[in-house]
Amino acid sequence: MDAVTRGLLADGHSVKLLSIATKKHPWSADDVEDDYISETGIQTVHLDTSINSVDAFVNLLTGDSYNISRFHAPEFEQVLVQILQRQVFDLVILESLFMTPYLPTVRQYCDGPVVLRAHNVEHRIWELMAADTEALSRRMYLQHLAERLKSYEVNALRDFDAIVAISTKDRENFLELGCTCPIFILPFGLEKSELPKVSKRKVDHVFYIGAMDWNPNVQGLSWFLDEVWPKVLRELPESNLRLAGRKFEDHLNLHQTNTTVLGEVENAWEVLNNSGIMIIPLHSGSGMRIKAIEAMSAGRPVVSTSLGMEGINGQHGTHFFIADDANSFAQCIIDLYKNEHIAQEMSEAARAFVEAEFSNNALIQSLIESIRHIFNL
Repeated sequence: MDAVTRGLLADGHSVKLLSIATKKHPWSADDVEDDYISETGIQTVHLDTSINSVDAFVNLLTGDSYNISRFHAPEFEQVLVQILQRQVFDLVILESLFMTPYLPTVRQYCDGPVVLRAHNVEHRIWELMAADTEALSRRMYLQHLAERLKSYEVNALRDFDAIVAISTKDRENFLELGCTCPIFILPFGLEKSELPKVSKRKVDHVFYIGAMDWNPNVQGLSWFLDEVWPKVLRELPESNLRLAGRKFEDHLNLHQTNTTVLGEVENAWEVLNNSGIMIIPLHSGSGMRIKAIEAMSAGRPVVSTSLGMEGINGQHGTHFFIADDANSFAQCIIDLYKNEHIAQEMSEAARAFVEAEFSNNALIQSLIESIRHIFNL
């Protein structure tokens, strides 16, 4: 979302930013540059989106999607109305499916096109999590959530003037779901000025970055720790695994050998721009892995499942390694450890690939030109 906002500003557009703040994603003006606050006129409304067992039970008796209803609140809608009454907008972008409950309000006060920026095909995440869950009762509940969310998502796609998908794969999924409005593709982008210098130090550890309050991350990392890491240690007993991200202490019981929990780091680039191999062991999810692009931009070799690199059209063996079973995943890590020239070649190729394919300003300019053409703006 920040990349889109900054790209629009860099392209000379006036932007007004309204955002939900939550316990999981809090807001503090002290964490943001004064110029950014001034340029975006950012406003936030704090909502309690935490899961409530009573609400979740009641939701079982209704036709609503509990995933979505947690983000719909009258206090946010009130602020939205105030903004729409004071200003006229040529284009409104709703970031993620969770903002779609506010579409009727936007339509009431705004005559311009309204676009959904879809970060994922949301119901796919829950379908895959359900399929990867052993406990019957939990699997059934996840399947229920996925079915409700799919129904909501299919209907929501029909209500927008256009969809902005984050990957070609997501675009294909939206078309399969019956979406008939224009679908643009806008992957995550970085500017060259934002990119760090590439570390040329020899690979000496494996690292993971991800929040443990997102179930696909917990499932994927649990698989890696149980099935892959022991195989790496048998071949490379001196190797070390570093884990960065929030909520590790709440969601994983970590007693693995040669494993260091960094926790929530102040600056992710300090982890990315180092001398490690990044792992992305995802088995459920959708969209695009932003950390994968950031790691490649820092020149780090990446080992990932197919799903973890979805939407990133690089080449296996050149820009990253793809491995979907534990033996192959472990072997890719071992090969990068033992063959310095392979790791260095992948590092250089990955950086060049990101510079060529993920220039944020170029991506935003292309999107806006397409929207202008379609809607005569």
